[in-house]
Amino acid sequence: MLKVLSRWLLAGFLLPAHLFSQDISSSAAQLASLITERSTPGAVSIAITNRSSLSDDALGTLRSELLGQLQTRGWRAKASGEGGTTINITLAENFRNYVWTAEIFEGDVRKVAILEMPRPKLATESTGDPVVLARTLLISSDEPLLDVSLIEGKVSEGAHLATLTPSSVQLYQMQSGQWHLTQTQALGISPAASRDLRGRLLIQQGSIIDAYLPALHCTGVITQTLSITCRQSDDPWPIGEDRRLQGFYASTRNYFNGILSGPSASNGSVNPFYSAAVLTDRVLYAGIDGQVRGQVNGQTISLSSVRWGSNIAAVQSTCLRDIVIASASGDFTQSDTATAYAVSNSELTAVAQPAPFSGPVINLNPSPGGQQAVAVVSSLSGRYEAYLLTPRCNY
Repeated sequence: MLKVLSRWLLAGFLLPAHLFSQDISSSAAQLASLITERSTPGAVSIAITNRSSLSDDALGTLRSELLGQLQTRGWRAKASGEGGTTINITLAENFRNYVWTAEIFEGDVRKVAILEMPRPKLATESTGDPVVLARTLLISSDEPLLDVSLIEGKVSEGAHLATLTPSSVQLYQMQSGQWHLTQTQALGISPAASRDLRGRLLIQQGSIIDAYLPALHCTGVITQTLSITCRQSDDPWPIGEDRRLQGFYASTRNYFNGILSGPSASNGSVNPFYSAAVLTDRVLYAGIDGQVRGQVNGQTISLSSVRWGSNIAAVQSTCLRDIVIASASGDFTQSDTATAYAVSNSELTAVAQPAPFSGPVINLNPSPGGQQAVAVVSSLSGRYEAYLLTPRCNY
């Protein structure tokens, strides 16, 4: 069972838009006031969980400011063994705003304060980069996640989300700001045993599902319910959302063997690769030898100066026409990052600060619509997490 960790469409007390502050100190003061309105100041312990794109430095600044603001309102740190109030604060965000939720526990009584505000322009984010790569946690699971797809390409009330695991496809619907599991459909056939099991989940027209696993292809449809059937298959996997380029997956390994098919397969083969980014005028491949190569008009060029990880994906944005999101180089025992790059001729330039994760990125694909990507992370804590990555204009 997936544990829902996204709380985007929260119901409760929201400040009017004209009172939202662009200064983190003022925002901390507003949240402290909301907390104090709901509970009598006294002994308190506070835990803050960051599920937004706030950096660690920004989080530290917010923590200090909030504690200071609470102290000026009569709160004090709870001593060991002392009763009092417990406050759990969750920092989340939607496409436009930060959403900070404070759960206040006084014995068996739970109260909630919610502060929503436009993303503050923090000093820690003043990098001069043209893009900010926002990272938002969607879901977390004890069960391995191979791929996750937002079926309508968005997070909103009534929207759907599908997950691919080694044994099933699961369907979720957002209700009252949370993803609720509505159906689990078993694959019925086990994928081929392979090194570092991988999978791909694609949605067409909001209702047709294709799931690819080693030596396995599942097809289905979403109406009021989810229905899929699976068969053993060596069919090529789609590369890119338009399916004009396909690659054959080496079912006993963890990469594509380099043989291509489809209308956009210019010369039929490239070097073996882990993943690819389909851009407007070229395709980039993350090779199994650590090299990144591009294919333009059937010609292959090596981008020897690029050092990326094994997962890359292409997205479009209003800031830049083509953006490549790439994981960092490293092994599967390390925490990872994702960075956005702009492509111009043979040059690849980082246009955003790296978005950090708690473990290695094991899958990275564009979401339906191509303006965002979903990264699946194997957390070093042993859980699997799916993040929505959104390039935002930083101007």
